[in-house]
Amino acid sequence: MMLYLRMILVMVVTIYMSRVILKVLGVEDYGTYNVVAGAVSFLGFLNSAMSMATQRFFNVELGKKDGGDLNSVFNMSMNIHFIIGIIVVILAETIGLWLVNYKLNIPDGRMFAANCAFQCVVASTFLSIIQVPYNSAIFAYEKMDIFAYLSVFEVFLKLGLTFLLFWIDADKLILYSLLMLGVHVLVFLLYSGYVSKKLKGCKIHLMWDQNKFKELSGFMGWNICGQIAQVLTNQGVNMVANVFFGVVLNAAMAITNQVNGAFTMFVYNFQTSFRPQIMKSYAAEQFAEMKSLVYRASKASFFLLYCISMPILLNINFVLDVWLDTVPDHSAIFCKLLIWSSLLEAIGMPLVMAIFATGKNKYYQIFVSLFISLNLILTWLFLRLGFSPEYIFYTKIGVSMLVIGVRLYFANKQANIEVPKFFTQSIIPIVKVVAVTAPFYFLTNNYVETSGYLAKILMTTAFLLLIIISIYILGLTSGERAFIIGTIKNKIFKKK
Repeated sequence: MMLYLRMILVMVVTIYMSRVILKVLGVEDYGTYNVVAGAVSFLGFLNSAMSMATQRFFNVELGKKDGGDLNSVFNMSMNIHFIIGIIVVILAETIGLWLVNYKLNIPDGRMFAANCAFQCVVASTFLSIIQVPYNSAIFAYEKMDIFAYLSVFEVFLKLGLTFLLFWIDADKLILYSLLMLGVHVLVFLLYSGYVSKKLKGCKIHLMWDQNKFKELSGFMGWNICGQIAQVLTNQGVNMVANVFFGVVLNAAMAITNQVNGAFTMFVYNFQTSFRPQIMKSYAAEQFAEMKSLVYRASKASFFLLYCISMPILLNINFVLDVWLDTVPDHSAIFCKLLIWSSLLEAIGMPLVMAIFATGKNKYYQIFVSLFISLNLILTWLFLRLGFSPEYIFYTKIGVSMLVIGVRLYFANKQANIEVPKFFTQSIIPIVKVVAVTAPFYFLTNNYVETSGYLAKILMTTAFLLLIIISIYILGLTSGERAFIIGTIKNKIFKKK
């Protein structure tokens, strides 16, 4: 419940904040900030690689019957993340600076501001890297309420500071970058302070455990391979788009990523509640429970995102017009295509949790990296041949479908996830719901976009009800339906 509350608040504030930022910075500065931040994120891929890996080891230690050795894992994780943070800073100040000053398409007269923004993002990235063990500890102990409080505080603080840009007479891009850095500093202090004082086994000590280092770095090393491919998809493609179309298209892609991030945040929160249980179940050798969690998480993740995204897609042009004062070209079609791709990603992520729970990720990361890297190669090829920018996301959808197959193969091979059961308990219910509801979207989309407010409300409400009813009848098992009805009756009975 805390994660759901967090999701609602963060989603609303994030979407509104994008409007404010775009208005105060303007399209060119907004696009400049995002492409500069992308250059650092390209070098900061190690952060994401470490995050999932660190959570895996924390969860497994807590799931062991003997209690595990969490303190050793925590301190070695801190050592590794600090080393990685230093490496990322060195790479950013060499390769990153070269990209910003010589390769990226920065508007005339904005190079100094772009470099200032770049330095702020480098510092923020370093703090984010060394904060990962603290976040992982909170997730491992399932302190979701604390995570919700801190993340809601962070997003409201960012919004409040963004409004300062309207009243302070200074270079908006430079000031915005400095303010966001200040937020990262404060948030790091809050996370580290809570974990150090409240969570057992998470005290910093000067130590070095060679065996733990090999175990952690080995798993994380292969995770890095997968994250490189992911960054090539998200940031490499962004840079390719910049080379072919300039920062105006980057602004449209940034808006798209904000919308997509707001929607997928809901599923991420939901899957965050599953992740510790999946990994702890594996560590405790409760394999049947683990597999059941994977099947349910995959189906439920898709349905949750589907309920949120489809009504928005039905009114995407209206939503963008209300949200933004100036809507960058291609934003609507980009949003539609990227959300369809995110729906596919929602299906496959629980499979990744099962693979990671085993601690065997070498061959999985090699193969999934090869497939994901196709995004960058095919995007460059299509744009080089003169295709429209929409093919960036058509490519992403196609690759996402291939990646689900790769994840299912390795989840079956390494975690014994049963392919027939995954199809019958996850994929087939999803296909049934989409087959019944998607035609409504395609048949009414043009009508809803050109109709008045009342028609929009009525049609969107009818569409959402159709989705909910279809999920209840076609997407849930009889046991799941009985559980929902029982829970509702129990709540009503308690109120009386």
